[in-house]
Amino acid sequence: YRYFTTDNRSFICADTPGHEEYTRNMACGASFADLAIILVDAKQGVLTQTRRHARICALMGIRYFVFAVNKMDLVGYDEQRFTEIAAQIGELEKELHLENVVIIPVSATEGDNVTKKSANMTWYTGEVLLPYLEQVDVTADAAVEQGFYLPVQRVCRPNHTFRGFQGQVESGSVAVGDTVRVLPSGETAEVKSILVADHDAQSAFTGQPVTLQLSREVDVSRGSVLEKDSGLELADAFQAEILWMDDAELTVGKNFLIKLGTRQIPGILSKIEYKIDINTGEHEAAMTLRKNEIALAGLAVTEPIVLAPFAAHRTQGELILIDRITNSTAAAGVVRTIGACDIARVTATPARRSALNWQTPLAVVFSPS
Repeated sequence: YRYFTTDNRSFICADTPGHEEYTRNMACGASFADLAIILVDAKQGVLTQTRRHARICALMGIRYFVFAVNKMDLVGYDEQRFTEIAAQIGELEKELHLENVVIIPVSATEGDNVTKKSANMTWYTGEVLLPYLEQVDVTADAAVEQGFYLPVQRVCRPNHTFRGFQGQVESGSVAVGDTVRVLPSGETAEVKSILVADHDAQSAFTGQPVTLQLSREVDVSRGSVLEKDSGLELADAFQAEILWMDDAELTVGKNFLIKLGTRQIPGILSKIEYKIDINTGEHEAAMTLRKNEIALAGLAVTEPIVLAPFAAHRTQGELILIDRITNSTAAAGVVRTIGACDIARVTATPARRSALNWQTPLAVVFSPS
Protein backbone atom coordinates (compact mmCIF):
# COMPACT_ATOMS: atom_id res chain seq x y z
CA TYR A 1 0.00 0.00 0.00
CA ARG A 2 1.18 3.52 -0.79
CA TYR A 3 -0.38 6.77 0.31
CA PHE A 4 -0.06 10.06 -1.54
CA THR A 5 -1.86 13.38 -1.78
CA THR A 6 -2.17 15.94 -4.57
CA ASP A 7 -3.64 19.43 -4.36
CA ASN A 8 -7.05 17.99 -5.16
CA ARG A 9 -7.31 14.55 -3.55
CA SER A 10 -5.80 11.94 -1.23
CA PHE A 11 -5.17 8.40 -2.46
CA ILE A 12 -4.58 4.95 -1.06
CA CYS A 13 -2.95 2.79 -3.75
CA ALA A 14 -2.81 -0.98 -3.39
CA ASP A 15 -0.15 -2.22 -5.81
CA THR A 16 -1.04 -5.85 -6.56
CA PRO A 17 0.95 -8.47 -8.51
CA GLY A 18 -0.16 -9.63 -11.92
CA HIS A 19 0.93 -13.27 -11.67
CA GLU A 20 -1.78 -15.89 -11.17
CA GLU A 21 -0.13 -17.23 -8.01
CA TYR A 22 -0.85 -13.90 -6.32
CA THR A 23 -4.53 -13.70 -7.25
CA ARG A 24 -5.50 -13.73 -3.56
CA ASN A 25 -3.37 -10.61 -3.00
CA MET A 26 -5.17 -8.91 -5.87
CA ALA A 27 -8.58 -9.90 -4.46
CA CYS A 28 -7.60 -8.48 -1.07
CA GLY A 29 -6.61 -5.16 -2.65
CA ALA A 30 -9.78 -5.02 -4.74
CA SER A 31 -12.06 -5.73 -1.78
CA PHE A 32 -11.89 -2.14 -0.49
CA ALA A 33 -11.11 -0.19 -3.67
CA ASP A 34 -13.27 2.44 -5.37
CA LEU A 35 -11.43 2.26 -8.69
CA ALA A 36 -9.16 -0.22 -10.47
CA ILE A 37 -6.22 0.63 -12.71
CA ILE A 38 -5.38 -2.40 -14.84
CA LEU A 39 -2.10 -2.25 -16.75
CA VAL A 40 -2.07 -3.69 -20.26
CA ASP A 41 1.23 -4.25 -22.06
CA ALA A 42 1.02 -2.49 -25.45
CA LYS A 43 3.13 -5.25 -27.03
CA GLN A 44 1.05 -8.15 -25.68
CA GLY A 45 -2.48 -6.73 -25.46
CA VAL A 46 -5.25 -8.26 -23.32
CA LEU A 47 -3.96 -11.41 -21.58
CA THR A 48 -5.56 -14.10 -19.42
CA GLN A 49 -4.52 -12.27 -16.27
CA THR A 50 -6.09 -9.06 -17.62
CA ARG A 51 -9.38 -10.92 -17.87
CA ARG A 52 -8.90 -12.55 -14.46
CA HIS A 53 -8.21 -9.30 -12.67
CA ALA A 54 -11.03 -7.45 -14.41
CA ARG A 55 -13.44 -10.24 -13.44
CA ILE A 56 -12.29 -10.23 -9.82
CA CYS A 57 -12.62 -6.44 -9.62
CA ALA A 58 -16.16 -6.71 -10.97
CA LEU A 59 -16.88 -9.52 -8.50
CA MET A 60 -15.71 -7.30 -5.63
CA GLY A 61 -18.11 -4.55 -6.70
CA ILE A 62 -15.69 -2.07 -8.30
CA ARG A 63 -17.58 0.11 -10.78
CA TYR A 64 -14.79 2.37 -12.11
CA PHE A 65 -12.01 1.02 -14.33
CA VAL A 66 -8.97 2.56 -15.97
CA PHE A 67 -7.16 0.36 -18.49
CA ALA A 68 -3.70 1.91 -18.79
CA VAL A 69 -2.14 0.66 -22.04
CA ASN A 70 1.49 0.86 -20.96
CA LYS A 71 4.83 0.74 -22.83
CA MET A 72 3.51 2.75 -25.76
CA ASP A 73 7.09 3.92 -26.32
CA LEU A 74 8.05 0.33 -27.22
CA VAL A 75 5.52 0.26 -30.06
CA GLY A 76 6.51 3.65 -31.42
CA TYR A 77 3.44 5.37 -29.95
CA ASP A 78 1.44 3.66 -32.68
CA GLU A 79 -2.21 4.76 -32.80
CA GLN A 80 -3.25 1.64 -34.71
CA ARG A 81 -1.84 -0.64 -31.99
CA PHE A 82 -3.72 1.31 -29.31
CA THR A 83 -6.92 1.05 -31.35
CA GLU A 84 -6.51 -2.74 -31.60
CA ILE A 85 -6.05 -3.09 -27.83
CA ALA A 86 -8.96 -0.72 -27.13
CA ALA A 87 -11.16 -3.03 -29.23
CA GLN A 88 -10.04 -6.04 -27.15
CA ILE A 89 -10.85 -4.15 -23.96
CA GLY A 90 -14.23 -3.18 -25.42
CA GLU A 91 -15.07 -6.87 -25.88
CA LEU A 92 -14.02 -7.56 -22.28
CA GLU A 93 -16.15 -4.63 -21.10
CA LYS A 94 -19.23 -6.13 -22.77
CA GLU A 95 -18.51 -9.64 -21.50
CA LEU A 96 -18.14 -8.59 -17.86
CA HIS A 97 -20.69 -5.74 -17.99
CA LEU A 98 -18.06 -3.33 -16.69
CA GLU A 99 -19.15 0.19 -15.83
CA ASN A 100 -17.36 3.52 -16.28
CA VAL A 101 -14.38 2.30 -18.34
CA VAL A 102 -11.60 4.68 -19.45
CA ILE A 103 -8.72 3.54 -21.68
CA ILE A 104 -5.53 5.61 -21.58
CA PRO A 105 -2.30 5.05 -23.59
CA VAL A 106 0.71 5.66 -21.33
CA SER A 107 4.43 5.14 -21.00
CA ALA A 108 5.46 4.77 -17.38
CA THR A 109 9.19 5.16 -18.04
CA GLU A 110 8.77 8.25 -20.23
CA GLY A 111 5.87 9.78 -18.28
CA ASP A 112 3.53 10.00 -21.27
CA ASN A 113 -0.09 10.71 -20.25
CA VAL A 114 0.67 9.95 -16.59
CA THR A 115 0.56 13.45 -15.08
CA LYS A 116 0.25 15.55 -18.22
CA LYS A 117 -0.68 15.10 -21.86
CA SER A 118 1.96 13.49 -24.03
CA ALA A 119 3.57 15.31 -26.96
CA ASN A 120 4.35 11.89 -28.47
CA MET A 121 0.69 10.92 -28.90
CA THR A 122 -1.01 13.97 -30.37
CA TRP A 123 -3.63 11.65 -31.88
CA TYR A 124 -4.95 10.88 -28.39
CA THR A 125 -7.46 13.46 -27.13
CA GLY A 126 -8.86 11.66 -24.08
CA GLU A 127 -8.12 11.70 -20.34
CA VAL A 128 -4.68 11.87 -18.71
CA LEU A 129 -4.27 9.43 -15.81
CA LEU A 130 -3.63 11.60 -12.75
CA PRO A 131 -6.03 14.46 -13.67
CA TYR A 132 -8.73 11.85 -14.27
CA LEU A 133 -8.12 10.24 -10.86
CA GLU A 134 -8.27 13.66 -9.22
CA GLN A 135 -11.69 14.54 -10.61
CA VAL A 136 -13.57 11.24 -11.05
CA ASP A 137 -16.67 11.03 -8.82
CA VAL A 138 -16.87 7.39 -7.71
CA THR A 139 -20.20 8.05 -5.96
CA ALA A 140 -21.94 9.60 -8.96
CA ASP A 141 -23.96 6.55 -9.97
CA ALA A 142 -23.65 4.46 -6.82
CA ALA A 143 -26.66 2.26 -6.20
CA VAL A 144 -28.74 3.57 -3.29
CA GLU A 145 -29.39 0.77 -0.84
CA GLN A 146 -32.94 0.40 0.40
CA GLY A 147 -33.95 1.33 3.95
CA PHE A 148 -31.82 1.36 7.12
CA TYR A 149 -29.73 -1.40 8.61
CA LEU A 150 -26.98 -1.76 11.18
CA PRO A 151 -25.11 -5.05 11.74
CA VAL A 152 -24.45 -5.34 15.48
CA GLN A 153 -20.75 -5.63 16.26
CA ARG A 154 -20.95 -5.40 20.04
CA VAL A 155 -23.46 -5.27 22.87
CA CYS A 156 -22.35 -2.55 25.30
CA ARG A 157 -23.48 -2.99 28.91
CA PRO A 158 -21.28 -0.92 31.26
CA ASN A 159 -23.84 -1.18 34.07
CA HIS A 160 -27.28 -2.65 34.85
CA THR A 161 -29.13 0.46 33.62
CA PHE A 162 -27.66 0.75 30.11
CA ARG A 163 -27.72 -1.72 27.19
CA GLY A 164 -26.58 -0.37 23.83
CA PHE A 165 -25.99 -1.97 20.45
CA GLN A 166 -22.90 -0.82 18.61
CA GLY A 167 -22.08 -0.94 14.92
CA GLN A 168 -21.81 1.09 11.74
CA VAL A 169 -24.85 2.31 9.84
CA GLU A 170 -24.47 0.56 6.48
CA SER A 171 -27.51 2.02 4.75
CA GLY A 172 -30.06 4.80 5.23
CA SER A 173 -30.60 6.73 8.44
CA VAL A 174 -32.23 6.24 11.82
CA ALA A 175 -33.70 8.71 14.31
CA VAL A 176 -34.83 8.66 17.91
CA GLY A 177 -38.40 7.36 17.99
CA ASP A 178 -38.06 5.17 14.90
CA THR A 179 -39.34 1.61 15.14
CA VAL A 180 -36.69 -0.91 14.10
CA ARG A 181 -36.86 -4.66 13.63
CA VAL A 182 -34.27 -7.07 15.02
CA LEU A 183 -33.16 -9.92 12.78
CA PRO A 184 -33.15 -12.88 13.11
CA SER A 185 -35.58 -12.77 16.06
CA GLY A 186 -38.12 -10.54 14.29
CA GLU A 187 -38.84 -8.48 17.43
CA THR A 188 -39.48 -4.74 17.13
CA ALA A 189 -38.66 -1.82 19.40
CA GLU A 190 -38.32 1.94 19.27
CA VAL A 191 -34.97 3.74 19.25
CA LYS A 192 -34.68 5.33 22.70
CA SER A 193 -31.35 7.09 22.23
CA ILE A 194 -28.47 7.40 19.78
CA LEU A 195 -24.85 7.93 20.77
CA VAL A 196 -22.36 9.11 18.15
CA ALA A 197 -18.86 8.97 19.64
CA ASP A 198 -19.34 10.35 23.16
CA HIS A 199 -22.39 12.56 22.65
CA ASP A 200 -26.14 12.16 22.21
CA ALA A 201 -27.64 12.63 18.74
CA GLN A 202 -31.16 12.72 17.37
CA SER A 203 -30.25 10.81 14.21
CA ALA A 204 -27.47 8.86 12.46
CA PHE A 205 -26.76 8.13 8.82
CA THR A 206 -24.77 5.85 6.50
CA GLY A 207 -21.13 5.41 7.48
CA GLN A 208 -21.45 6.56 11.09
CA PRO A 209 -20.38 4.24 13.93
CA VAL A 210 -23.09 4.52 16.58
CA THR A 211 -24.56 3.04 19.73
CA LEU A 212 -28.33 2.55 19.72
CA GLN A 213 -30.39 2.07 22.85
CA LEU A 214 -33.84 0.54 22.40
CA SER A 215 -37.06 1.13 24.31
CA ARG A 216 -37.37 -2.44 25.59
CA GLU A 217 -35.39 -5.63 26.13
CA VAL A 218 -35.04 -7.61 22.90
CA ASP A 219 -32.94 -10.57 21.80
CA VAL A 220 -29.83 -8.95 20.26
CA SER A 221 -26.25 -10.20 20.10
CA ARG A 222 -23.22 -9.82 17.84
CA GLY A 223 -24.29 -10.85 14.34
CA SER A 224 -27.85 -9.57 14.73
CA VAL A 225 -29.05 -6.79 12.43
CA LEU A 226 -31.21 -3.79 13.32
CA GLU A 227 -33.19 -2.73 10.27
CA LYS A 228 -36.08 -0.65 8.98
CA ASP A 229 -37.58 -1.19 5.49
CA SER A 230 -34.31 -2.64 4.19
CA GLY A 231 -35.67 -5.75 2.50
CA LEU A 232 -33.06 -7.94 4.22
CA GLU A 233 -34.04 -11.59 4.43
CA LEU A 234 -33.38 -14.70 6.49
CA ALA A 235 -32.07 -17.81 4.80
CA ASP A 236 -30.19 -21.00 5.62
CA ALA A 237 -29.22 -21.71 2.00
CA PHE A 238 -28.03 -19.43 -0.79
CA GLN A 239 -25.89 -19.23 -3.92
CA ALA A 240 -22.68 -17.23 -3.99
CA GLU A 241 -20.10 -16.44 -6.65
CA ILE A 242 -16.79 -17.31 -5.01
CA LEU A 243 -13.08 -17.01 -5.74
CA TRP A 244 -11.29 -20.08 -4.38
CA MET A 245 -7.92 -19.09 -2.88
CA ASP A 246 -6.70 -22.18 -1.00
CA ASP A 247 -3.92 -24.45 -2.24
CA ALA A 248 -6.04 -27.56 -1.66
CA GLU A 249 -8.89 -28.31 -4.06
CA LEU A 250 -12.43 -27.40 -3.06
CA THR A 251 -14.87 -30.31 -3.09
CA VAL A 252 -18.59 -30.56 -2.48
CA GLY A 253 -19.40 -31.30 1.17
CA LYS A 254 -16.49 -29.35 2.64
CA ASN A 255 -17.26 -27.53 5.90
CA PHE A 256 -16.31 -23.93 6.65
CA LEU A 257 -16.88 -21.08 9.01
CA ILE A 258 -18.77 -18.52 6.94
CA LYS A 259 -18.29 -14.86 7.90
CA LEU A 260 -21.04 -12.60 6.57
CA GLY A 261 -21.58 -9.13 8.01
CA THR A 262 -20.72 -9.39 11.70
CA ARG A 263 -21.89 -13.02 11.92
CA GLN A 264 -19.64 -16.07 11.82
CA ILE A 265 -21.43 -19.41 11.47
CA PRO A 266 -20.66 -23.01 10.45
CA GLY A 267 -21.57 -23.81 6.87
CA ILE A 268 -21.10 -26.36 4.11
CA LEU A 269 -20.54 -26.25 0.36
CA SER A 270 -23.60 -28.10 -0.92
CA LYS A 271 -23.05 -27.79 -4.68
CA ILE A 272 -20.85 -26.29 -7.37
CA GLU A 273 -23.34 -24.99 -9.93
CA TYR A 274 -20.63 -24.18 -12.47
CA LYS A 275 -17.19 -22.63 -12.73
CA ILE A 276 -16.44 -19.67 -14.96
CA ASP A 277 -13.82 -19.88 -17.70
CA ILE A 278 -11.55 -16.86 -17.25
CA ASN A 279 -10.83 -16.55 -20.98
CA THR A 280 -14.30 -16.94 -22.45
CA GLY A 281 -16.67 -16.36 -19.55
CA GLU A 282 -18.40 -19.64 -20.36
CA HIS A 283 -19.98 -21.72 -17.61
CA GLU A 284 -18.41 -25.17 -17.18
CA ALA A 285 -19.66 -28.13 -15.17
CA ALA A 286 -17.35 -28.89 -12.23
CA MET A 287 -17.16 -31.09 -9.15
CA THR A 288 -14.03 -29.43 -7.74
CA LEU A 289 -12.30 -26.05 -7.82
CA ARG A 290 -8.59 -25.35 -7.98
CA LYS A 291 -6.84 -22.28 -6.59
CA ASN A 292 -7.76 -19.00 -8.30
CA GLU A 293 -10.84 -20.44 -10.03
CA ILE A 294 -14.21 -18.68 -9.84
CA ALA A 295 -17.52 -20.50 -9.54
CA LEU A 296 -21.17 -20.16 -8.59
CA ALA A 297 -21.66 -22.40 -5.56
CA GLY A 298 -24.50 -23.42 -3.27
CA LEU A 299 -23.89 -22.89 0.45
CA ALA A 300 -25.92 -23.92 3.49
CA VAL A 301 -25.57 -22.83 7.13
CA THR A 302 -26.62 -24.36 10.44
CA GLU A 303 -29.31 -21.78 11.11
CA PRO A 304 -30.91 -18.85 9.26
CA ILE A 305 -28.75 -15.77 8.85
CA VAL A 306 -29.47 -12.23 7.68
CA LEU A 307 -28.37 -11.63 4.12
CA ALA A 308 -29.19 -10.04 0.77
CA PRO A 309 -27.95 -10.24 -2.81
CA PHE A 310 -24.72 -8.26 -3.14
CA ALA A 311 -26.33 -5.98 -5.72
CA ALA A 312 -28.93 -4.90 -3.14
CA HIS A 313 -26.87 -4.65 0.08
CA ARG A 314 -23.10 -4.89 -0.07
CA THR A 315 -22.29 -5.55 3.59
CA GLN A 316 -24.86 -8.33 4.02
CA GLY A 317 -24.07 -9.69 0.57
CA GLU A 318 -20.31 -10.28 0.80
CA LEU A 319 -18.64 -13.16 2.62
CA ILE A 320 -15.50 -15.14 3.24
CA LEU A 321 -15.07 -18.87 3.81
CA ILE A 322 -12.69 -19.74 6.66
CA ASP A 323 -11.00 -23.12 6.88
CA ARG A 324 -12.05 -24.71 10.18
CA ILE A 325 -8.70 -26.45 10.70
CA THR A 326 -6.13 -23.84 9.65
CA ASN A 327 -8.33 -20.78 10.30
CA SER A 328 -7.11 -19.29 7.00
CA THR A 329 -9.33 -17.51 4.50
CA ALA A 330 -10.07 -20.11 1.82
CA ALA A 331 -12.42 -18.12 -0.42
CA ALA A 332 -14.10 -14.76 -0.85
CA GLY A 333 -17.38 -14.15 -2.61
CA VAL A 334 -20.70 -12.40 -2.94
CA VAL A 335 -24.27 -13.57 -2.54
CA ARG A 336 -26.15 -13.84 -5.84
CA THR A 337 -29.46 -15.54 -4.94
CA ILE A 338 -31.01 -16.63 -1.65
CA GLY A 339 -33.66 -19.07 -0.50
CA ALA A 340 -36.72 -18.10 1.52
CA CYS A 341 -36.90 -18.80 5.24
CA ASP A 342 -39.64 -18.62 7.87
CA ILE A 343 -38.63 -15.86 10.30
CA ALA A 344 -40.06 -17.86 13.21
CA ARG A 345 -37.58 -20.66 12.52
CA VAL A 346 -34.36 -19.25 13.92
CA THR A 347 -32.49 -22.45 14.77
CA ALA A 348 -31.62 -25.52 12.76
CA THR A 349 -33.50 -28.68 13.63
CA PRO A 350 -31.55 -31.78 14.77
CA ALA A 351 -32.71 -33.54 11.60
CA ARG A 352 -31.22 -30.78 9.41
CA ARG A 353 -27.92 -30.82 11.30
CA SER A 354 -27.73 -34.59 10.86
CA ALA A 355 -28.62 -34.41 7.17
CA LEU A 356 -25.85 -31.88 6.50
CA ASN A 357 -23.34 -33.84 8.60
CA TRP A 358 -22.14 -30.79 10.56
CA GLN A 359 -18.62 -30.83 11.98
CA THR A 360 -16.92 -28.51 14.29
CA PRO A 361 -10.17 8.07 0.94
CA LEU A 362 -10.27 7.09 -2.81
CA ALA A 363 -8.99 3.60 -2.73
CA VAL A 364 -7.32 2.36 -5.91
CA VAL A 365 -6.21 -1.16 -6.75
CA PHE A 366 -3.28 -1.06 -9.17
CA SER A 367 -3.07 -4.32 -11.08
CA PRO A 368 -0.32 -5.00 -13.62
CA SER A 369 -1.04 -7.48 -16.36
